[in-house]
Amino acid sequence: MEPSIFTMKSYAPVDRAGRVRKALMTQVDTGNNNYVNTIMKSNHPPYGKDFLSHVATGRFSDGKIISDFAASILGIKDTVPPFLDRKISDEDIRTGVSFASAGSGYDDLTTILTRAISVSKQPDYLQQYIERLQRIEGAEQAQDILNGSLVIVSAGTNDFVFNYYDIPQRNLHFTINGHQDFVLNKLQNFVKD
Repeated sequence: MEPSIFTMKSYAPVDRAGRVRKALMTQVDTGNNNYVNTIMKSNHPPYGKDFLSHVATGRFSDGKIISDFAASILGIKDTVPPFLDRKISDEDIRTGVSFASAGSGYDDLTTILTRAISVSKQPDYLQQYIERLQRIEGAEQAQDILNGSLVIVSAGTNDFVFNYYDIPQRNLHFTINGHQDFVLNKLQNFVKD
């Protein structure tokens, strides 16, 4: 699985006040991989040809991705910026960012292969986000925003594609059913934490 947090987060937070926070994978990575040394990049043509600026932004798409559509449909904003963008504004922090990283997985072995941002690292970015939100809004208002947020965890297939089928690491230790249970356990632990 390729996990994702939305901030609509990496937990994808969307709250009653119309804020979006998002999270962990290719379908929801709005460009965080532009800021890390990974092979999973989409900041070059043909990506972005149908995007608002017709420029590749790090989204694995010709245009908008799921998180952008969700933010647009909810009337929050047109696009969701990546948390690692050094130019994100305070308003972006208030209305939501993405912590997602294309090529990530619940199994840390997945990101060793892709060098994407591991799912286990993404909550650290969420904590940095919370600290910045508290500086912007104050602790009480920031907590209200977080309490009213919807967290969306998005998962794909990286743990299977990279670790089980293409570069078989985990199939040396698990049957397919055993690997599914292993990844599901990782997901459950991630959500609990």
